[in-house]
Amino acid sequence: MSKKKVQDYLVVVKNPNTALIERTGWLMSLLAILILGFQLLLFSGSWGLYLSLFVVAVLLISNLNDKKKNKSVRYGRLLIAAGIGLAAFGDAPYTNLLFILLGVAEQFLLQKKEIGFTNDGITISNLIPKKSAWSEIDNVVLKGGILTIDYKNNKLIQLETDDEEDDEYDVEEDEFNNYCNAQLRK
Repeated sequence: MSKKKVQDYLVVVKNPNTALIERTGWLMSLLAILILGFQLLLFSGSWGLYLSLFVVAVLLISNLNDKKKNKSVRYGRLLIAAGIGLAAFGDAPYTNLLFILLGVAEQFLLQKKEIGFTNDGITISNLIPKKSAWSEIDNVVLKGGILTIDYKNNKLIQLETDDEEDDEYDVEEDEFNNYCNAQLRK
């Protein structure tokens, strides 16, 4: 069993793909309703398709209400429900797989990116985490909600921190910058 390294500092940054994923989710939701409706025209006696359409419509209305309340909106359950409904009661073999895969992929695509700072270096979370030693880095600065990592190979990363995180994890910029400067001087 591998032991997970505890970070000295953990900075959560905003996911730049959120708006694109939301637009895609709305389009895929409408497409799911259209395809389920078309399947109902082909197989009008299928109670399962009626049930699937009802579930997808309820989830879409729930998402619309959440959007009006400025809550985060997720489409994964809706897309998976549409895919399962089409797989079980319809005749759309590749479309159902597409909906299910997109529903599962949304979970991974909407994860917040975390950047961990330890004495060993910096780890940027991703499907495959990217680790960088302090010796590869020229400078790290957190200022005004923007994290800047300047690599010695002239690669520059600037990411906006996520203000919606719990206040318990808020880091004082000066404290964080002093920690990074101390690591860079070693």
